[in-house]
Amino acid sequence: MFAAFATVVSGRAVEQATPFTPEEYWALWKHFQTLDGTANYYTSTEHNDRYDVFCKNMDFAREFNTNKTNSFKLGVTMFADKTQDEFKQWLKLTSGTKPKKTGLRKTFDATKYGTDPATKDWVDLGAVTPIKNQGQCGSCWAFSTTGGIEGQNFLVNNKLSSFSEQELVDCSGAQGNQGCNGGLMDDGFEYVEASGLCYESAYPYEATDGTCRSSSCTSQVSVSGYTDITQGDTAALKTACANEGPISIAVDANTYWQLYTSGIFSHYCNPNSLDHGVLLVGYGSDYWKVKNSWGTGWGEDGYIRLTGTSENTCGLANSASYPKVDHN
Repeated sequence: MFAAFATVVSGRAVEQATPFTPEEYWALWKHFQTLDGTANYYTSTEHNDRYDVFCKNMDFAREFNTNKTNSFKLGVTMFADKTQDEFKQWLKLTSGTKPKKTGLRKTFDATKYGTDPATKDWVDLGAVTPIKNQGQCGSCWAFSTTGGIEGQNFLVNNKLSSFSEQELVDCSGAQGNQGCNGGLMDDGFEYVEASGLCYESAYPYEATDGTCRSSSCTSQVSVSGYTDITQGDTAALKTACANEGPISIAVDANTYWQLYTSGIFSHYCNPNSLDHGVLLVGYGSDYWKVKNSWGTGWGEDGYIRLTGTSENTCGLANSASYPKVDHN
């Protein structure tokens, strides 16, 4: 069993030329069940139905990976027991991340900066908290919001702290957010500007909508506005990321994201169909580096690389912003 598992799984990407045996499917399934954030099954029928879906997804991933022209791999993730239609429906929970068109905005001015460095990685520079997991709640926008605040807090106050997504889920409805049914990062920044934000440890994540209890903890960060990057301007986005820190962004996380395990993602995305909030944490010579909120069992230890620093891959430059964090 262990030998079969080793031949099937390489960094959770399924790579072999021949169809899986029943034993290999089962080994992959047992591995899937160890991933953080996977759903629970309450009946044997539900378990068997999900196992059938999982096996079909593994067939899809294996066939995709046999095409050596593809620049990324598919395999076992926490969403491997969902059909593509179910995954699309789950993503629709976060459709509130589509950019707003109204209201006054402070827009990023790229002209005041010099030449961008060839590469940038805010993870290596200590400005990014460890990978988190939103679970089955459509709260990606909250994780993107805290990621932007955490990065700026590190740069301004020289301290890397994890802030509460659950407080945003429970308490920022007045700004237009809808908890586990979606929201906007800018609206999250506006909540923190008005009310502050507690540490994650004081208001821990529960992956469900709850009653606001911000009064039970003490705000640990102050925000005084935010800056938007001009919609679709990848050059400005790169400059902002290079000089200002991690950037809260929205993307079209299509069904190829569902099973992504490694490589530079270069598949078609619809830049006008944003459905997922994430965090831009850097770039290389030919890719954007993005932090996701689907646990370390997805992607490259929780990250994805999107092709091309001049390309608006998956619409990542269409709804980008970062907050202004005040000195403590």
